[in-house]
Amino acid sequence: MEQLQEIKKALKQAERIAIFTHTNPDGDALGSSFAMKAVLTALGKQAVLFLETDIPERFSFLNDGYSLRGDASDFDVALALDCGAANRLGELKDLYQAIGLRLVLDHHCADAPFGDVYYSDPDAAACAELVYDVALSLLPALPDAAVTALYTGISTDTGHFKYSNVTAKTFTIAAELISRGLDQRAITRRLYDTVKLDKLKFTGALAERVRLHAQGRVAVLFCPDSLLEAFHLAHEEVEELPNTVLSIEGVLVSAIIKEKDSDRLKISLRCKENINVAHLAAEFGGGGHACAAGFVTELSAEAIEKQLVTMIVKRLEELDE
Repeated sequence: MEQLQEIKKALKQAERIAIFTHTNPDGDALGSSFAMKAVLTALGKQAVLFLETDIPERFSFLNDGYSLRGDASDFDVALALDCGAANRLGELKDLYQAIGLRLVLDHHCADAPFGDVYYSDPDAAACAELVYDVALSLLPALPDAAVTALYTGISTDTGHFKYSNVTAKTFTIAAELISRGLDQRAITRRLYDTVKLDKLKFTGALAERVRLHAQGRVAVLFCPDSLLEAFHLAHEEVEELPNTVLSIEGVLVSAIIKEKDSDRLKISLRCKENINVAHLAAEFGGGGHACAAGFVTELSAEAIEKQLVTMIVKRLEELDE
């Protein structure tokens, strides 16, 4: 907790703060970041959120302003949120590292902590929970601009309160946010109950591409860019694919293989059983949570599928013993 107190102290003393999060940001990354920006602004600070690319359309309702580039001399503190490794900052890594004091607030299990002051709480269901705690320690009450962002972060990182990372505290925070007048139905309708017709067709096409292994306990899906293009979809529009495949009856572990760029593939892992896919991802230089992790590889889709299936089957067999 000493590191957390140092982070709070640094934020109180700083005047100009740059906020960062991981590349390809999800709802928690964006929700935590926009909420922290609102909190720091309410404290009278100059707070700027930096993103590697424009915000996904799905989360455009959170947009309260951000920058794609900046100068380190404009800031005295850098704060990375929901980011378990420095390289996960993508093209903004150099800007983050060039700022005088570097802070990290996270909820991942990280093998390589970074920054000058690093704090992570893997028991937190979402980084937004930590931002909520920090906000209430810095301000007498949450600023209105932070409420929607915090709820979005918590809701998306818990699968709308379905995942095993949910705790009593998670529901307590959500209840408090709703008591502030939050229209949670407007958020859930947009995030979970609205789908493009092209995406619905895309989801149907995926069924023929899923490959099952180990008596149906392991599911692997290779989703090339050409398939996304055929249905006019972007990567950020199919972030839920790992959980969709994991939901197949009998499947305990899912692996989604997508193209990251011309030379690399992005692998997303999910599991129902406690084989800890974060440990699997770490063997390839990645990381994440016990039941949700990922990594990037230069191996071919066929090669990485073969390696992953072998490793997963071995772990499942150990559970059976």
